[in-house]
Amino acid sequence: MGELVIGIILIIISITFYVTAGGFPALSDAPLQAGSFPQFIAVLLGFLSLIFVLIKAKELAGRKSGSTQESMGDKIRHFYEEHRLVLITLVSLVLYIILMQLIGFVITTIVFIVVTGYIIGPKKKKDLLILSAVAVVVTLSAFFFFENVLYVRFPSGLLF
Repeated sequence: MGELVIGIILIIISITFYVTAGGFPALSDAPLQAGSFPQFIAVLLGFLSLIFVLIKAKELAGRKSGSTQESMGDKIRHFYEEHRLVLITLVSLVLYIILMQLIGFVITTIVFIVVTGYIIGPKKKKDLLILSAVAVVVTLSAFFFFENVLYVRFPSGLLF
């Protein structure tokens, strides 16, 4: 049941991204605009999520209800245990989006990559150092490429 809910949420997110990306300003008369790639990704996400929802709905309809009934608290606990990493990542993504407007792209992205990688990945000190280095290099590379080559402005905050 949890997979079905997440699939529906992903469909809603993909529709929201598609509509939002359609409002990006056009920089030229070229057929591919700033919102073309995000719209493509949103359509792909929506299509794959729809397939996922249909498969899970078919499985759920084919499954016979068992004789034991779980309480609502047990269902919520089971859902959380099964999807703990997805929920934590979703919460960190929402915080990332909110904090990016206040703190700025560079700092928030580095912290987001390190924290999410630490939550999901291995917890060794060496891996944390590698993860931090990768986060800094990828974030700064993307920042300078988009700012200086593509002239895309990112949210600025405390330092950048």
